[in-house]
Amino acid sequence: MEKETRATQGAFREKRDRMLSRLDRLGIRADRAPDGTFYVWGNLSSLPAPLNDGMSFFRAALAKKVITVPGEFFDVNPGKRRRGHGSRFGSYVRFSFGPSMETIDRALERIGTLIKSSART
Repeated sequence: MEKETRATQGAFREKRDRMLSRLDRLGIRADRAPDGTFYVWGNLSSLPAPLNDGMSFFRAALAKKVITVPGEFFDVNPGKRRRGHGSRFGSYVRFSFGPSMETIDRALERIGTLIKSSART
């Protein structure tokens, strides 16, 4: 059992490290590398508008057949106490490195194309 556990951890570590490296080269930063999940919180703030907004990035990536989750979906705001203020996670999206390496690579290629085409306009 321990051998299988270590193999699984190694496989996810490899996918995590590849995703973090590729996202960083695309201008998407992780404030902290994940160490207990298979999700990366990507900070989009250095991308060109409108891709620097989580909802806009989500829609644009979805058009390229890549699913991300806007950070604001995870913003808990009990009692709507922050009226008039945008989500503190508005410039974040969540990426999963749970899929196969091939799927991750394909998604990151599509995201790279998306960002390059946005920078030209």
